Amino acid sequence: MKQRRAVLTLDVEEWFHAHNYLSQVSPASWDSRPRRADQGVERLLRLCEAEGIRATWFVLGWTAERDPGLVREIASAGHEIGCHTYAHPVTYDLSPAEFRDDLRRGREAVAAAVGRPPQSYRAASFTIVARSYWALEILREEGFRIDSSLFPVSHSRYGNPRGPRHPFRLGWGEEDDLLVLPMPTLRAFGKNWPFAGGAYFRLLPLPVIRAAARWVQDVQHDPVVYYFHPWELDSFRPEVDLGRWQNLRSQGGKRDLYEKLRRALRGQHSQTIGEWAQRVRAEAPVVKSIEDIPS
Repeated sequence: MKQRRAVLTLDVEEWFHAHNYLSQVSPASWDSRPRRADQGVERLLRLCEAEGIRATWFVLGWTAERDPGLVREIASAGHEIGCHTYAHPVTYDLSPAEFRDDLRRGREAVAAAVGRPPQSYRAASFTIVARSYWALEILREEGFRIDSSLFPVSHSRYGNPRGPRHPFRLGWGEEDDLLVLPMPTLRAFGKNWPFAGGAYFRLLPLPVIRAAARWVQDVQHDPVVYYFHPWELDSFRPEVDLGRWQNLRSQGGKRDLYEKLRRALRGQHSQTIGEWAQRVRAEAPVVKSIEDIPS
């Protein structure tokens, strides 16, 4: 029987870094707010240990600077560590110089915490979109080997439904190419459907998620890439009113998430982003210029 592959990815940040709160919670106030990432991290570490999962944790540089021991705890448990920016900016709101400065600062903070520079990167809220594909070239220039920032879906803040759906290498077919791993989606009825993380996973019924996962794995022959944040497994609810719909998107489904995720992951063949990259890198088509990336 063919293995059903799954990649568990965790974006390590505080609840107030989430872009849903950007208009309500000023970055200037971040240092004055209690940090709670460790609450969700501990639950996720327990889940990974119980299910025998080695995950990829994309760590925010801001968090790595303030809680380096937490990052070392994750790494010492045998997990893979990537970079999730420094200050969680919206990529397309930055200039190329600002983006480069943030990613260098984030990489240095993560490297200082674990003793080695991260090789993989995920932009905040998947905000490398068609108008910010230039960020991929900067990632390649800065020595990153893997990117997990492209999401081929329709969303008000991120995504590009006409963007690439399969891995490709940006470069010249050499060792320093950047392997871009777009987030797998369910392709049906002419559209790409997300289901494997965030509010999609929290709010969809588990049977729907399982059916979508089986289709992606058995029919599309892709791994399912699950993605979550520690704050999604923390019982804490911010006293910030975003309105009914945004409150649901940000906080809905948290209470049952641990058990729901455990059940969804059970029986899957777990691998990290790095292990997935190693499997597909050699056969991934080479794209020599960002102008050649579908947009």
